[in-house]
Amino acid sequence: MDSWNQGDVVAQYEQMRAQQRWWEQNRHRAEYVSGRGWYLADTGQYYDGSGRPVADAADQVQQVVFETKEEKVETVDSKKKTEFGLKSLVSGKMVRELKDVTGYGPDQQEARQALVKADNLYREAIQLASSEKKKSHKRYLEAAENYAQAAQAWPDSAIEEEALFKVAECYFFADDLPEAEDQFGRLIKKYPNTRFLELIGSRRFKIAEFWLAKNREEQRRRLQPNFHDKTQPMLDCFGHAVRLYDRIRIDDPVGDLADDATMAAANAFFEKGKYSKADQLYTDLREAFPDSEHQFEAHLLAIKCKLMIYQGPEYDSSPLDDAEKLYQKIRRQFPQEYQKRHALLDISVAKIRAKQAEQVWFFAEYFDRRGETNGAQHYYNRVVRDFPGTSIAEKSDKRLAELQTEPEAPPSRLATVKGLFERRDEEIPPLRSETGGSGTILR
Repeated sequence: MDSWNQGDVVAQYEQMRAQQRWWEQNRHRAEYVSGRGWYLADTGQYYDGSGRPVADAADQVQQVVFETKEEKVETVDSKKKTEFGLKSLVSGKMVRELKDVTGYGPDQQEARQALVKADNLYREAIQLASSEKKKSHKRYLEAAENYAQAAQAWPDSAIEEEALFKVAECYFFADDLPEAEDQFGRLIKKYPNTRFLELIGSRRFKIAEFWLAKNREEQRRRLQPNFHDKTQPMLDCFGHAVRLYDRIRIDDPVGDLADDATMAAANAFFEKGKYSKADQLYTDLREAFPDSEHQFEAHLLAIKCKLMIYQGPEYDSSPLDDAEKLYQKIRRQFPQEYQKRHALLDISVAKIRAKQAEQVWFFAEYFDRRGETNGAQHYYNRVVRDFPGTSIAEKSDKRLAELQTEPEAPPSRLATVKGLFERRDEEIPPLRSETGGSGTILR
């Protein structure tokens, strides 16, 4: 062949991608056998970490430890990428050009070797975890360095995806939780639909729970920095925890933990006394996750939130109205839960009704003080009609009886002004214009 054949490279690339897609779909069913590789019962074949078949016994060991006989690949200079001559037929250069075209990174062999070394350190760290914690953490950090090297050596590959996940895992088990979360975020940014998404959500959930527990335990001020504990962020454990719950919901909105994260964040804000934010999240859970196991609790706690949000009779009554609607929904949709918690719910609805009556009474008194009998009677009648049997209803009924003896239309404050305009025109002095002269505004 006199020149580099781009068609052959593309064909090899397509074949490689097809093999990779097949391996990604079947790897979870393969079993790892030490010294042999990944065994897939369906095919009766062993495969290396990238899904390539392992041929014979001698090759098996090499593939498992990722020690290939290919010459080390060097990064191709930008000028050489366009110079395809007879020298392109040389095996090593052909491999370099193929990897450059396919985007599989500059050095697969280096990536595999780093991955093997990292895996060994990772297993050693696990074995030391129960007996020598400090040494275990040291091994995890050494493994993280090697996983990072593997990811860098073979970008845009299955090995990079796995290595980035393992970097985050190492920091997680080494109790450097802020760094672990940063690395999880880095992986998801590069691979939004990574196969590790569910496990990442589980790790994040545990980190958020830990940070909230620390926040309760220490009650550190938000701006008091943390310089000594790597398990916690430098500032604001609470804020980092609830943001982490939010990342779980955003990065995997249909995952099993999305509704759990929403509920956990809402409960955290509720415990913190941030009732408006908690109410927003309870509403989000009720609307976005209709099949969630947290539905009843989200309704119940939302009622408490709305009672706390309500600021008094001179303010908007919509929180009370919304709370009453939630109470009615609970009775319809959760009859069994209602029977178990009816005492608490009945107390809550009694509070709602009392506050609603108080607000109507507030308006009745307002018009009563102004001497506007018609308005006062309207609101007193509403109290009697809508809130029978309450003490406010009794007071309203008594006041209505008293108003019967008072004039229906007391002298209005506008009577003087009205009389003024009923006077003859010549008695009303003209209003002078600010511009001067003999002209006036009205004439």
